[in-house]
Amino acid sequence: LNRLFELAREKFRDPDINIRREAVEKLWNAWERLKTLEPGADKKKQIEALLTRAIPQSEFRECVNQEAIVLTNIGNDFAIRHTETNKIIISESEFLDYLFHRLFALIQLLLRRTGRGG
Repeated sequence: LNRLFELAREKFRDPDINIRREAVEKLWNAWERLKTLEPGADKKKQIEALLTRAIPQSEFRECVNQEAIVLTNIGNDFAIRHTETNKIIISESEFLDYLFHRLFALIQLLLRRTGRGG
């Protein structure tokens, strides 16, 4: 997870849009890995446990949970981690920036709040 997170940060600094697209992919891979760090075999329960551990306040945790769901859906619907022909390709650098920063902030929050770095 830490290696993926660092690799995403390194690649994101590159001005080449293709390398930056790789950065977004690596970050999404880190997100998927992070969701499975809590004990258990059910990914939904693992992310719920992660969010509960990181954010004790239920109102804010629900906001973050909604963001997590939206970002997961973006990762599944767009050509970020998957290369099926029916996936939407992100061709604008600014869109990649937006998605990178959004997911980076979420991952960093969860890593720091659970004592895993970030």
